[in-house]
Amino acid sequence: MDIERFIGLVFTGFFVLILLYIIIRSLILMSKDMNGQEVISEKALQLLILKTGENHRLSEGGKFNIKEETTFGRKEDNTVVLEDPYVSGYHFRIFPHEGRFVIEDNESTNGTLLNDKKLTQKTYLKRDDVIKVGNLTMKVKML
Repeated sequence: MDIERFIGLVFTGFFVLILLYIIIRSLILMSKDMNGQEVISEKALQLLILKTGENHRLSEGGKFNIKEETTFGRKEDNTVVLEDPYVSGYHFRIFPHEGRFVIEDNESTNGTLLNDKKLTQKTYLKRDDVIKVGNLTMKVKML
């Protein structure tokens, strides 16, 4: 094997390694994006009330702007007090984490539904997610 061919093979190998590095880094970044879901990276999100149920303090079409941790439940010391017999005292919370917003059920009796699935772990919210708790239905919007 002559020197020119050897240099060509080394250069080709180096080029392939660089391409593999770029591909792997890209895949890692994409996997951090919650399996391809749209990321809410705003300073605040908005909840649009679609159905109030028995919550007389709320109105359909009403909105909540959330910028910091917000708690929902029947107890008066929640950020948002819900008047619904199917809602626990401290039912769920939404809080910012690393530029995104997370929803967490507080081990409520009747659970919190996110897109018609029972919430079993902390989950990042995304645009147009639907949250159901008791007879209340809300949709995630952006400010």
